[in-house]
Amino acid sequence: MNRLRKYLIVFFRYGVMAGCAVVSVFVLSSGYESVYSRSLPYVHTVDPVDLTTVAAASDLDLQRAELEKAPTDPKRYGQFGKPTVLKMPGNQANQANLRLDIAEPIPQGGGWLARSTALHAVLPRPAKNGDISLLTLYCRSSFRTINSQSLPAAGANIFVDTDQKWRYVYKVTAARDYRQQDRYVLTSSQSGQQQGKLLIACNDSAKQVTQVIEADLLSVQGAEI
Repeated sequence: MNRLRKYLIVFFRYGVMAGCAVVSVFVLSSGYESVYSRSLPYVHTVDPVDLTTVAAASDLDLQRAELEKAPTDPKRYGQFGKPTVLKMPGNQANQANLRLDIAEPIPQGGGWLARSTALHAVLPRPAKNGDISLLTLYCRSSFRTINSQSLPAAGANIFVDTDQKWRYVYKVTAARDYRQQDRYVLTSSQSGQQQGKLLIACNDSAKQVTQVIEADLLSVQGAEI
């Protein structure tokens, strides 16, 4: 009996040590993904996303090639600063307001990577009249970002705050799910040629759908971040 008890104690101790080792490896791997923007198996802090649905609409392939050579050109941000936070009101299905950080894009291996809790900003076109011309935000679809249940209604306002305490105000013109093989085309305001636009694409790789939100720029206001 005493021998069995000793074996159980030893087994428990080694089990605890093994569990701590697994947790430590996971934490280190997650930190590695966050710091170096690289995707590792089974960690999922940073994962690939499929943006083919909106790639043509927002010139993502061309922009990815540019980003792989150099960071985003600051001139593309215009005169009001770099987008840092998106705020979006809740809809009838999900009343909670959304507040999401906006991070740098992560191009890799001919595709894109996304963090689990943030949007990523791609600016495929030069600024127009001091404003961001086309702001493309992408993410991994989930309850922590944007999914089918949190899509805004047409006519809702979306706010994008910048690091210089300015706020872009956009009005939603379209928001729904698209199959991964569909190809989205900018629909309103002459494809964004006359005013600034916002395009959000959040990919759900498991369901092979992408939530797409399109919005027109209404104004730029002062904001206290």
